Amino acid sequence: MASFAQGEANIWYFGNKAGISFNSGVPVPLLDGQMQADEGCATLSDANGNLLFYTNGITVWNRNHQIMPNGTGLMGHQPDRSYI
Repeated sequence: MASFAQGEANIWYFGNKAGISFNSGVPVPLLDGQMQADEGCATLSDANGNLLFYTNGITVWNRNHQIMPNGTGLMGHQPDRSYI
């Protein structure tokens, strides 16, 4: 019996505006990201695999790829490996 309620990590945004979705079970490239991150970044989705937000530790973008309120000037350090 397959369980599909574990989608929190199904979408990844990383690198130079790159992304991958695993929602269909097969990796699908995403070309709509706004982030540039050489290393440390994080993406969070809900249990159904719907994007909530992503960050490079300095800026946070919402599911519509817009900068969130108070989502700039954060004190992250891009060479870090992960933020969440």
